[in-house]
This record gives sequence, C-alpha cells and structure tokens, in this order.
Amino acid sequence: MTILLKKQYVASLTITNTIRDGFDPNLTFEKLLVLLDISPNAETLISTMRHRLTTVERLNEFLERKLETMHELTLLVEMRKEDIDAYGYKDKITFVRDYYRNKRGAFERMFQEEVLQWKMDRYRTDDPERIYDTYVQQGKYSHMTEVALFA
Repeated sequence: MTILLKKQYVASLTITNTIRDGFDPNLTFEKLLVLLDISPNAETLISTMRHRLTTVERLNEFLERKLETMHELTLLVEMRKEDIDAYGYKDKITFVRDYYRNKRGAFERMFQEEVLQWKMDRYRTDDPERIYDTYVQQGKYSHMTEVALFA
C-alpha cells in the first residue's frame, strides 16, 4: 500500500504489534491513518489529527477511544474540549502575560487548535484584555476565528 503524506511516500507499510485494546509503543501517525483507513485526500482531517495527536500516548489514546461508529472529527472535537478544560486559561492575567511573551503560544493554549498566520491576521485588535473578554463572552470552546469576528 502506498500513501502520499506531505509529499513523502510510505511504501509497503506493515502494521505489526498494533492491538486495538493495548498500548503500541511503535504506533506512528502513518500507521494510525492506515488502521483507520483515512484517505490521503482528507487533508483537513489529517492536519487536525497531526496537530492534536503529537505523542505516541496520544495516538494510542485516540485509537483506544475511537468507536467504530464515531467519525474521527467527533473524537478530535471531544479531545480538544478536554484539553481546553485541562490546559486552557482560567484567568485573564495569565493570558495577557503569555500573549506579550508569545502571541502564537497564547492563542494555541487558549483555543487548543493550530494557529496559522491568517487566523492571527483576522484580529483587528492587539489588546489581549479585549481578546480574552471576547473569548469569555463567546464561550470557552469557541474557535479562534469566532473570537476574531468580535474582538
């Protein structure tokens, strides 16, 4: 089987030691795509998965939690919400401090999504307090582009 990922070819991919009910220390992103039969044409899904599933532990967790009837995006949204609850900002002061230190990093922590330049360019303000207030108004699970519309 040949899969085109990021203009690299994965030829003759063999999957061994991958048990659906166990932890596979050798699980790779490419193996996961094959196991879930995800088409290389599903670029948005693949980039979202690549951003959310960055460790072997996260890959295994995804495979373990994925139900046969569940679409991959459903689980990714669930995991994003869990990460916002666990790692997101609880107060404005911390966000403002992080924003001035590393704007992209602060946005990634707040929204738990990939922060691309075009998303940051949508903000008409550079005031982190206004951005945080708008985020709170829109809800903690809102997306970066939603908040940008009102900030």
